[in-house]
Amino acid sequence: MFIFPLCLKTGLDPRRSISMKSLCRISATLITFTLCVSLVVAQEKPAGKKAAGQSKQDQEAEKKPGGQGMPMMAKASPEIQKLIKMFAGTWSASQKIEPSEFMPGGSGTGTDTVKAGPGGNSLLSDYRSKSAMGSFSGHGIIYWEPKRQVYSSVWCDSMSPEGCEVGATGKWEGSDLVFNSQGEMMGKKFQSKQVYTDIKPDSYTFISTPPWMAGR
Repeated sequence: MFIFPLCLKTGLDPRRSISMKSLCRISATLITFTLCVSLVVAQEKPAGKKAAGQSKQDQEAEKKPGGQGMPMMAKASPEIQKLIKMFAGTWSASQKIEPSEFMPGGSGTGTDTVKAGPGGNSLLSDYRSKSAMGSFSGHGIIYWEPKRQVYSSVWCDSMSPEGCEVGATGKWEGSDLVFNSQGEMMGKKFQSKQVYTDIKPDSYTFISTPPWMAGR
């Protein structure tokens, strides 16, 4: 699940939301994610989620008396735990790239693996896809900033000239998770919007709007 300027219809990302940042700057993209029901997903989404984001080693270390072996971990925020419960898992993706003045458009398929970060304090996404544009890979991180009361993201992919992009911030607007970001392209400043909507246990829709389509 991660934060990238495109249009996606998912069965899960996260989350967020895929050059995706770079790709979205040149064309709107629609991606449908479907949850892959497998042992891996079951392991990543254990019943109750009481120890989401923690390894067995971390859990055992917490039980040791006298502080010996006690991990130095911050308490996982409920805001991130909410995303982990919603988006952790392995998802298949069906991608559609809308045509634009910059590219003809097309379709593709991919896989998104989403899991809890260290200590359950972040959400990590690894996305892989193939389309008419070639192979693509991306890695995203979403975390919670308590002082600003917003989600923040970092996105790195194989199409970004700078390697990674930061700065998108997100909040819940009703049942939608909405991220907004600012940047500069071709010497001009722009704003982009990414929305996780229609979120269900086995699917969700991720819409990433290119800068020139913002507000439409």
